Amino acid sequence: MKNTSLKMDIRKEHINHVFARKYSLQDQKELEKYFQDKKLNEQTRKVIRNQWEQFREEPDNKPDIDQLYYKLFYTIHQNDSATSGKSLFWQILKIAAVLLVGVFIASGIYFFSGDDRNGCILPLEFVSQTGFRNQFKLPDGTTGWLGSGSDLKYYVDKNKQRVVELDGIAYFDVTHQKSQNFIVKTPSNLDVQVLGTKFNVTSYSSEHSCEIVLEQGSVELDLKNRKISSMVPNERVVYCQENNSIQKTKVDVADYLAWKDGKLILNDLSLEESCVRLSRFYNVEFEVQKGVTNNQKVRLVLEDESLNEALTLLSMILPVTCKVEERSLLKDNMYSKKKVIIKNK
Repeated sequence: MKNTSLKMDIRKEHINHVFARKYSLQDQKELEKYFQDKKLNEQTRKVIRNQWEQFREEPDNKPDIDQLYYKLFYTIHQNDSATSGKSLFWQILKIAAVLLVGVFIASGIYFFSGDDRNGCILPLEFVSQTGFRNQFKLPDGTTGWLGSGSDLKYYVDKNKQRVVELDGIAYFDVTHQKSQNFIVKTPSNLDVQVLGTKFNVTSYSSEHSCEIVLEQGSVELDLKNRKISSMVPNERVVYCQENNSIQKTKVDVADYLAWKDGKLILNDLSLEESCVRLSRFYNVEFEVQKGVTNNQKVRLVLEDESLNEALTLLSMILPVTCKVEERSLLKDNMYSKKKVIIKNK
């Protein structure tokens, strides 16, 4: 009789240790190998399926192994950003992704069956607080940067499309998957659809606009499931939701990607657009008073300069003065942002 038992090159205890929240650096290193190697990757999925077979309660209730596998992937990568005083358990609970060895499948079913996205998993969520930028890595291998005051949610929908919901600014280096599109949904209702490429998206819900800058590859832009434009490298598209306008220009991509390296490059921008970018970079509000000229272009490169130094440079190249109003205590015991008032000299 032929031996049909599965020969494993992986060690199941590494997976068990992760879900038991008792894993070591060695466990993490081994799992990284499993994610990167195609053969070991498939064996990891079989271990998860075997655990399902052992602990499921309903014999006809079959899991989506991809969903469970993403949970394992995200659990191990959450450790990189763990902070003292917060257990890994609570970090995962925050994004509705709790799985524990032994009962982890039974616990996970709630999140898959109780989902509100037409059968897709609840999203993995990445948050970059105001004043910070953070690297991220998605379960499909896509990497990128998430900018200040930004929120990113990732999931695979019922059509097996990879979907990101973005509120803020993010740079994506998308892993190519021929059978799975990668879609970025923005607050302005403009969707960016790709297979594999490098691009930057800026779309804050408070601004009612969307900016896409393409570094490599190609993208399609859809509005309410209708294609409105396509892009090639070194193009920038700005969509304004209020008047439903779209502008496309050729740009130096490096100017728009410098933020992920901690730099701000203002290259022949209007004062209005410069203030928007300065406000994100320094986490302040800008108020440009009536009558201030806006026909001169701003050219600045900022990296280690303080806000006061940046404003001094701005007043040197434009006929304006800048006054900084300090934070004030609000009624809800929160503090307002600093405000910069710009007026003519």
